[in-house]
Amino acid sequence: MNELIAPFLTLSMICLMWLNFCQFLKKHKVISSTGIIYVLVWRIFPQFNWYSRIVVGLVPLIISFQYALIGLGIINDQKTVESMSRSGSPRELLLGPLSYGIIISLLTMIFWFSPISIITIGVLCLGDGFAAIFGLKYGTKRIPYNREKTLIGSLAFFICSFIGTFILLTLLQDRLLYPSIVLAPSLFWVCLISTLIESLPLRDWDNITISICSVLTLNLMGY
Repeated sequence: MNELIAPFLTLSMICLMWLNFCQFLKKHKVISSTGIIYVLVWRIFPQFNWYSRIVVGLVPLIISFQYALIGLGIINDQKTVESMSRSGSPRELLLGPLSYGIIISLLTMIFWFSPISIITIGVLCLGDGFAAIFGLKYGTKRIPYNREKTLIGSLAFFICSFIGTFILLTLLQDRLLYPSIVLAPSLFWVCLISTLIESLPLRDWDNITISICSVLTLNLMGY
């Protein structure tokens, strides 16, 4: 356990510094960057130490607990509310931001250094983040069955999640059983299915549905 103390403190410090900086960014930019930085920092932990997954998974869980306290009004942090919500209501942190942290924590603890966790976190963070960025800026044509989403946003979700997650897999492939090029076809289908799920009128439940579909799809593919 002693070998995990320094990496844990390093990861915690990086996450706290980044989230503090993110108070000046919009929610979708925070989403698209935080999860990726978090996964890349996995490298400083011993891969085959069973406790690594628990220690690393605790970091987003602790941050989620903080979001819960802010959302419930127990902690007053207006800067975090403004950066992580659309409406400016603290209650909004109990939906998207809280679910992100819990999902990422569970993926880390259950699928440590597996294509399942890395692909799911990559697709969830990059897809959702860039869909919002492009959708808000360039989205004019709405999806017929969900007027809250745009076609350009869904296209950005697919392209950015595929390219970004492929790069992430490439950066970590020395720790994986499969090189990124072998994982590319599976990643393509996960991104496509996740794009379709994200386009549905599920409001604040898409984080959960995308994650479940990604995990199930990769499980069915044998990972």
